[in-house]
Amino acid sequence: MSRKYFKSTPIYVAESHDEVLPFVYRCIGSKHLPFEGNTLVHLDSHPDMLLPKDMSADTVWDKERLFEEISIENWMLPAVYAGHLKHLVWVKPPWANQIADGATSFLIGKHKDTGLIRLTCPEPYFVSEALYCLPDELENTREATLHVITMGNFIDDPTKKDDFVAISSALRQYLPETNTPYILDVDLDFFSTKNPFKSLHERANLYERLSQLYSFKRPQSTDPEILKEVAAARDEQLKELAGLFSYLQEHRSLQGYEEVQSPRYEAVARVHREVTAVYKDSEIDWSIVHDAGCTRDDTDLPHHVTTPNDLDRLITGTFRSFLAALPAPPTIVTVARSTEDDYCPKEDVEQIQLGVLDELKERIESVDIRLAYQEKEDE
Repeated sequence: MSRKYFKSTPIYVAESHDEVLPFVYRCIGSKHLPFEGNTLVHLDSHPDMLLPKDMSADTVWDKERLFEEISIENWMLPAVYAGHLKHLVWVKPPWANQIADGATSFLIGKHKDTGLIRLTCPEPYFVSEALYCLPDELENTREATLHVITMGNFIDDPTKKDDFVAISSALRQYLPETNTPYILDVDLDFFSTKNPFKSLHERANLYERLSQLYSFKRPQSTDPEILKEVAAARDEQLKELAGLFSYLQEHRSLQGYEEVQSPRYEAVARVHREVTAVYKDSEIDWSIVHDAGCTRDDTDLPHHVTTPNDLDRLITGTFRSFLAALPAPPTIVTVARSTEDDYCPKEDVEQIQLGVLDELKERIESVDIRLAYQEKEDE
């Protein structure tokens, strides 16, 4: 069936990043985007390429259930498994180091034993989240690509400049024709970001205490069997810690915990004692403590509150040049504010949003800006 074209390019501005996926699906349903094989160009301080814990792969075929299951860090890959997305281009600022620059192809599919979505990409980002598996462990596989590009290099080194010719060349691998449909996705925390977990119960030095408990040693080998073993060990580690902190959240102590009491049990008990020595137990959400711990593998969440001068340069210089390097205007644009969860600093978000929308209006001939986060507030 022939593709449709918007008279004005829709720009959807949501609060939480996972809230943009329904807009993408809506454009697929209206045939403004193809049903399969789309390219997503994703500007963000975070990859957002995890998967919902324990979500059945078959959930992707029920979009309403899927929208309930996803969250800000895991909304992309389910759409890749469903086939709607094929090429992910993560454009990141220099302070984001979760995945190194470069391009890789991998398989994503349904794990034959667990029924969960897993993938064959050997990047430590995926291994550390126990998402890696061998190709023969998967069924209903699809091939996908991930391309990572750093932009805004002047932040780290004033003598460095971004090579927008190279960026344009990279994008043309996935957008070879000027009318190739694609999604441009912008998280405003690309320009300035906080790690909200760094200040969690900081009088008890909690963030540092979680570092050793959740530590992950990046494997030096790329041998698939070794990566499988490392991912399995990491899975066991995270599941045990999830069980311990879930028990703490429900019972407010580890008394009566009947699972095997490993060294991790003692470490969690120590964290409990140290934090409750400083904070009232009623002030502590142990499930959030676990979430904070899960961000402490071999890299930390990025934290870079950009200075006003650099912020202006990132928007009116770097972002403007990036838009000019795009082979053609996007089919749709999705924007996430990411401020209610403290990833994009509240003091910066309005300035960034205004600047980003101004640049998009300059680049795209006709736009239809939809402030979905305001519509949600009015409900």
